[in-house]
Amino acid sequence: MILLHIESKKKPEIYRKLLLPKNSSFSLLDEILLLSFDLDGSDYFNIEIVIKDGRATKEKICFSPKNVTDLDTDEELVDEWLRESGDEAIAHVIDNSESFTIRLESNEDLPMNSETPLCIAGAGNIHTGKMDKIDLEEINELIREDEEANSLLENLEPDYLTLLELTNDLKKLKPWQYLRDDEVVVIHFEDVDYKVLVSVMGASGEEFGLMIFDMELGYNSLTKIFYEKNLSSEFSYSLNALTVNFVDREELDPADYQLIKDCGLSYRGKKNWIQFRSYLEGTHPERPNYVEVELLIDVVSRMINITEARKDGWEYPQLAAHQYPTFKVQMDGEVQEIYVLQINIPKPTYECYEEISMFEKAKYKKKPKSALQLEYDLFYMPFGVETEETNRTVYPISGMLVERGSNLVIEHEMLSFPKTPSMVQGVLWAFLQGLEVRPSKIFVSKELRPMLQPLAKTVGVELVESELPYIREVREILTTVPMNFLENSE
Repeated sequence: MILLHIESKKKPEIYRKLLLPKNSSFSLLDEILLLSFDLDGSDYFNIEIVIKDGRATKEKICFSPKNVTDLDTDEELVDEWLRESGDEAIAHVIDNSESFTIRLESNEDLPMNSETPLCIAGAGNIHTGKMDKIDLEEINELIREDEEANSLLENLEPDYLTLLELTNDLKKLKPWQYLRDDEVVVIHFEDVDYKVLVSVMGASGEEFGLMIFDMELGYNSLTKIFYEKNLSSEFSYSLNALTVNFVDREELDPADYQLIKDCGLSYRGKKNWIQFRSYLEGTHPERPNYVEVELLIDVVSRMINITEARKDGWEYPQLAAHQYPTFKVQMDGEVQEIYVLQINIPKPTYECYEEISMFEKAKYKKKPKSALQLEYDLFYMPFGVETEETNRTVYPISGMLVERGSNLVIEHEMLSFPKTPSMVQGVLWAFLQGLEVRPSKIFVSKELRPMLQPLAKTVGVELVESELPYIREVREILTTVPMNFLENSE
């Protein structure tokens, strides 16, 4: 077993001691961290190894855990990175201010036979900052239940027949005749206190179906669709949603057609064939898995109820931005209550995620100041790459520094997903450290500027918001790069 001491960086007294089986993956550690500190299940971590084999290092692991993408972590094992007692890593919660120090205390054969992780000690409440006594048995019960649930779900086949039949019933009601795509409704499943937002496509007569957004993971995608002007063509690479699409026969992938045939079904006419997709940021859209199919069955069933209510006279109310009519699904499955949900959008805050020492800062500022003007961006490449780390095809991320005027690519690096503020800062800081001079200005996109501002203030870099015309030209060239580009660039 591996003995780890996990401690909150903001509240040092708050800690957990975890026992993990040898050959445990970082994705497993991610799940156990969430459970043992009672964090939001939609969160996940970037891991930065700060001490490896007793020596300081800058190595980082950016990954999505098993509960997001079914990560195959054969190459990302905790005991391959934390090997000596005292080795440390920093876990940054994605899109969150929480950070944890992970310290290896022992990597020996401890007197434990269980293959299930255990929390053996700890103190403090991460949410209140108080030194509340923790219930070890409660934490370990959550860990056991999570392990059992994951094992069970891996062996279950999605109920596509039920989903296809319900979706065909919804199609017959033609919900796009009663709801526009901007008339978003919320379905609140009371028994699990879970909410999804649903947009009906088809009122414009072009694309027909549903877009379903998780309240936590997907709301940013929905707001971009409805509130951002000139949405870029690469938006789909960062989309988090489930979709139900009614398409023509020739628009189906062979696997979609085979699924319909295997269920003993067939359709006739234009926009009558049914297709389902799961979109997860940084990955190629895939057919929904077991859990997603179960959710879609519930959502499609409730959209039948909501469409029938609309036909019977319910009117979509006049609401302000970020307000939505919400249908509450009671414990018995009945849709009985409608209320208005107000979603508050906090302004995102960012910090300098790079731990830059006074020595590193002084060394950088000793570089001669130049008239060099650069453009910097971090973006998804427009082709998919198969990796050993996930069962989904990944859109790799390209980090690029280009000289304005000459279109000379100063720095370029290919990275794994997902794109995060800490990654955005880390890549730029690595690029700047590699330059012999300090640039006078760095032009960045509207999206990246607020993420980079804390780093720029720390090291004294001037940022200018731009549409990045020079990087755009280079990116157009990159669209012609063959699929093996990523392999050749590593």
